[in-house]
Amino acid sequence: MNSQEIEDGFIKGVYESRDLRLADCKWLEIWPALREDYSLETGMKLEISCTYRSPQAQNDLYQISRTKPPFGKEHRSTNCDGQTTLSKHNLFPSLAIDVFAMFAGKPMAIWGIEAYAPLKDLAKRYKLIWGGDWPDFKDRPHLELDA
Repeated sequence: MNSQEIEDGFIKGVYESRDLRLADCKWLEIWPALREDYSLETGMKLEISCTYRSPQAQNDLYQISRTKPPFGKEHRSTNCDGQTTLSKHNLFPSLAIDVFAMFAGKPMAIWGIEAYAPLKDLAKRYKLIWGGDWPDFKDRPHLELDA
């Protein structure tokens, strides 16, 4: 069995996951430190909402606001369709993670801008790419390794 067959067998049937073991091994070192720094700076807690996402899951997410309700640009959460344009989540191991903030044990709104603003400086500190810096599409909960 070659490495591609092992990889395909390992992720077969995984639609999407929050499991850090499906992300690049660099995240195992970066994530705990980043999470702690975020908590110390904000008083809030970060959790992972997605690591690996299959191309099918990516396409389903892409279709929201385009062919599936709710419709409208304001509801779009990705510009990658998982077919012609892959997300860093679609690679295995995933190079990206999505996060959400929690305060007092309660999830905050995923798009609450103020909760994700500290990720800008934290991404720089950990040499990550932050989706909030993208010029055309602000994906504030998105962090990825700078390959």
